[in-house]
Amino acid sequence: MTIIYSPADLDEIFEASQQTDPNPPRSDDFVTRWKIPELIGQGIGQFFELRQGLSLHINDWQLRYGYMTTDYSKPESKLNYGFCIGSERFRFKDTAVNSGQYVLWGKGMSKRQVGELPAVKQGFWIQVYMMPELLYSFVGDASGQLPAAFEHLVKPPDEKRSLQIGTTTPQMQVALQQILQCPYQDMTQKMYLEGKIWELTALLLEQVKAKQDLPDPIWQLKPEDVDRIHYAKELLLNRLENPPSLTELARQVELNECTLKRGFRQVFGKSAFSYLHDYRLEQARQLLTTGEMKVAEVAQAIGFADPGYLARAFRKKFGCYPGCYRRQFK
Repeated sequence: MTIIYSPADLDEIFEASQQTDPNPPRSDDFVTRWKIPELIGQGIGQFFELRQGLSLHINDWQLRYGYMTTDYSKPESKLNYGFCIGSERFRFKDTAVNSGQYVLWGKGMSKRQVGELPAVKQGFWIQVYMMPELLYSFVGDASGQLPAAFEHLVKPPDEKRSLQIGTTTPQMQVALQQILQCPYQDMTQKMYLEGKIWELTALLLEQVKAKQDLPDPIWQLKPEDVDRIHYAKELLLNRLENPPSLTELARQVELNECTLKRGFRQVFGKSAFSYLHDYRLEQARQLLTTGEMKVAEVAQAIGFADPGYLARAFRKKFGCYPGCYRRQFK
């Protein structure tokens, strides 16, 4: 037997269950716990708010019936990934997420879909939600861009978000069991769980990168597209103080955004904004060589509002701070 629910239906079921539950959801600082409604099955759900923009959900349940959920197109502001432990959990059209697998969703537009959850024996579903800014803080480069292997994980709200299904590795399984068997409480538990989440994230990103590093079929750019990509480079370099967004740049050169991103990397060996970042730093080096401008003036001239950011990026690229470099030519 399979029952069809909409997200609104599920919200109503959970709300009604909480109102009649003699033991309503309990919150302890950063964790909220609740019972799975009897109409759906039995078990416990837990929600951990580990920090702003990072949360962990653990569902330990047994479904009474198989059920399907319907959803509508909507922009998703967070990345999220989930691990299935126990038995088959989800099916999207022809794609199933089984025990021993994970699913990784990127940021972007979530298209209308129907998800199917079969009736199962007791099993765990562990899911993490993360704001992109946290990912940028760990793996972003000096210009604030993600490495090419991870760019597809963060798309604009109007572009279809990515979905990747993979096999849970032994290292991931260890981390998942340590999450489920966390021996700590209170703030120590919060620190421990966040550490394990970042361990899982690192292991996932390593798999994502490995798949991206596989050789692609040769992708040929049309001659007119190469010309447009060179024009895009000129537009970027002519607007150092206020560069256009990638969407605006693609519109100006009459290319779709995907062709511009992929083609720019093929023609120049790096993303458009990594190219812009390196060009800015080279311009800064040349201006500092004259000895006529202060570091803050140079930062403003190349479009960096924060001289401190210029100092850090300059040292990373050239091995010394801009002030020290400037004094060599006074």
